Amino acid sequence: MITTILLDLDDTILTDDPASEIAFAKTAALVPHLDEHQLITAAKDAANRGFLESPFPEWLIEIGTGPLELLRARFEGDHPNWAIMREWGPGYRLRTWQQALAASGVGDDDLAAQLDASFERERGEANPYCDGAEAALAELADNYRLGMVTNGIPDVQWHKIRATGIAPMFDVIAVSGEVGYGKPDPKIYGWVMEQMGIAPEEAIMVGDNWRRDAIGPQELGIRGVWISMGRPAPDDRQPWLVIESLAELPAILGRK
Repeated sequence: MITTILLDLDDTILTDDPASEIAFAKTAALVPHLDEHQLITAAKDAANRGFLESPFPEWLIEIGTGPLELLRARFEGDHPNWAIMREWGPGYRLRTWQQALAASGVGDDDLAAQLDASFERERGEANPYCDGAEAALAELADNYRLGMVTNGIPDVQWHKIRATGIAPMFDVIAVSGEVGYGKPDPKIYGWVMEQMGIAPEEAIMVGDNWRRDAIGPQELGIRGVWISMGRPAPDDRQPWLVIESLAELPAILGRK
């Protein structure tokens, strides 16, 4: 019997990449005399390069974060790596926008700082739900215990959770950057199950990432639900369920 639903956050409940594109476009609009596409592309390229030069690129990849999260992060948290990232991060963010402007022939540190602040602000304000996810989440919360298992930087992920007011729906929220390991590491699922006092067979894990959200949890006996968004399965392994979006899940569970 399913008593508990574990949910991913990004591109399961809230959109991620589309929200970042909104923030990039609003930030680029501050410099209308520059080519928007060129500026945004240069910023992404600079962010990617800088990410690989960060103090802990392998660990950041393990906890499931990336350059676009770093561009808005303050690196808050108790893990010792965050203390070092807090020293490094502001320079990374500023250099990203300095290099983006330089690609358009502009050298203006004050403007770079303005763009940095704008991206953080605009991305923080852009937290749209995936289509149908808000209503589906409310219905699931009425019928099951909910847990969240999300990869990412703590202050970034918690900002989204608090801004949308969804925290009270969840018994437990696990952010990889807080617990120190990310999906699909079995330890993060073990931590959640221990906190919730549940056995694997009671739970399903729902998310858009094939390995992290659908296949990985099944290695522990948690049934995996993959949100495919119309994508073909990358291999022949079988999750417990494939859906197009979270909006479908309440009705399907009601029939099982």
